[in-house]
Formats: sequence, structure tokens, C-alpha cells
Amino acid sequence: MRLFKLISKSFPLLQQFRYQQCLPCPQPRHLICFKQWTANMVLEVISSAINLKCKHRNTHYTRLNTLADTKVTILQEVNEPILHMAVSKASTLLGAYDVNIVDNFVWEEDYYGSVFSFMTDIIFVSTSKHMCVQRFADRSFVPVLCMKSRTHATIQALATVMAIIEEYGKMNCVNVSYLGPPHPVLNSYLLLCPMLGANIKYKCCCQECPVSPLLKKASEDLSVKTSTQLVECKSKEEVLNGACVVIAGPTSTKKEKIKEFQVSMCDIMKSACCNWIFFHTCPRGAEVDDQLFFGCQSRTFNAFENMQYIAAALMANAVKGFRF
Repeated sequence: MRLFKLISKSFPLLQQFRYQQCLPCPQPRHLICFKQWTANMVLEVISSAINLKCKHRNTHYTRLNTLADTKVTILQEVNEPILHMAVSKASTLLGAYDVNIVDNFVWEEDYYGSVFSFMTDIIFVSTSKHMCVQRFADRSFVPVLCMKSRTHATIQALATVMAIIEEYGKMNCVNVSYLGPPHPVLNSYLLLCPMLGANIKYKCCCQECPVSPLLKKASEDLSVKTSTQLVECKSKEEVLNGACVVIAGPTSTKKEKIKEFQVSMCDIMKSACCNWIFFHTCPRGAEVDDQLFFGCQSRTFNAFENMQYIAAALMANAVKGFRF
């Protein structure tokens, strides 16, 4: 009899639990590739990051309640210290808590997206792959944001675009030039520039070993739609000609290739616009000297500072749809 009463009392709770399991979950706000986003979505995140920076320029010893008690997971195949610090600092700033997992993750087991979702509120991913992250996100019912992959360097590219907008007030009609080896961040620029109305030139290889960026075709299609210019250049002079923004890629792992991408302040002043600015992707090597890297027209450290604000804006938007 007692057992019957216990089951009778528990049955409504079981029914309620089953009902909650069957409820459709709202579609999480993933960021795996910029092809899935619109210009307005990108600008909303950047505008939110700029507003947060204006309110909290000094983020030391600061903790807000925007995402109080939220669990943030940073999942990395290989440790990316700067990205890790940016996301971790953004978590602390917004009142959240983060955990960092560095592991040779088996992305082929895409059901992990569901498993991780039970134990966290948002997942930041850094991987040397790409499509597997999309499958992981498809299984997840919490937001999955790709910090860096074989195809994209999302946070770094957005932080640089934010610095450009802080400088010029817009991206529309800005001439961006990229000089350096192929890198995920170049793919991100190839989508973000035409999406936001900017023109982009790039030189990412030598004539002896031609290489095309992974998203070149997607960028070409987007440039046609937005009536912007996309130019693949063969010489340093060509890529720097008329540039407002000069972006140097990371130093090449092959020493013989460094000379191919060397650039100095004199090189830029000969060809670029009079009010040009410079960014370095890092790590830095012999391709850039101190005069340019630390010069008054360098905005490299502005972009790195912006990473925490971009991460915070992405986080707040993805978890709560909140904009600063």
C-alpha cells in the first residue's frame, strides 16, 4: 500500500520530467563560420564590444553580473594561450566561471556535443579541423563558438575589425591589405571584408609555390554580391598600393619564406594611403622590424586588447541574447 502511494505521488513528477524532455529547445546561437552570419549580426557583436569597452576600459578587478553563475567551457586540441586568456578574462568580467580542457579530442564522436551540453552553458572551441566542429555544434543544445579552426580565426579577426572601426568609424570602403602566409585569420578577413563593405587585397604565397586560401571562392561570390573588390596580388608593391589597413600575417615557419613577406614602414609609406594603420597577426618574426611593430601607426596591441571585449560580447549574445 505504501509503495502504491509512493508511486502515485511520483507519477506526476515523472510525467512532468518527460514533458520537459520533449519540449523543443530554442536554437542555440552558434558561431562556426561567418558564412552562417549576416553583416548585421557581425556589426551587432562589434558594436556591443565597443560599448562594453567604453564602459569598462580597465577590466582589472572587475566582475559584472551579466552572466552570473554561468559555466563556460574552453575546449582546445592545442593550448592557445592568448585566446584562452581572452575568453577566461571575458568570463570573469561577466560574472561567469570557466574551465579549460586541453585534449586531443575525438571530434568524430559528434555525440560529445550533447554530452558536454548537460554540464556547461556555452562552449568555446579551438581545433585544427573545421567540419567536425559543425557536427559537434549540431548535436549541442548550448551555444558553440569556434575561436580558431583550420578555416577561421574568429575572435582575432573580429578584434581587428573592431580596432579598424574604432579608427575609421566604419568598414565600408576601407582598403585592407594582407601580406603573409596562409592562415585561418586570412579566411576570416576574406569573408568579413566584403560582408562589411571593405575591399581586400592579399598576397599569401610566392610565385614558385602558388597557394589559394580555403575560402577564396566564397569570398569572390560575396564580393560580387556586395560590389566590393577582392584582389590576389603577386607582389608586395601591388598588395600595399592604396591600402588603409596593412595586416601582416604570422611569421612563416620556413625561414626561406620570411623574405617573401618582409615589410617595413618605408615600404608602406611609398604605396599606402596617408592615414594608414598596421596590424600584426603574431607570432612575430624577422619579417617586421621594431619601428613598424611598435610604431605610432601600429594598432596590433589595440586588437589584442579587443579580444576580451569581443569574447564577452559573443558570450553575452549567445547565452542571453544580451547586447551592451
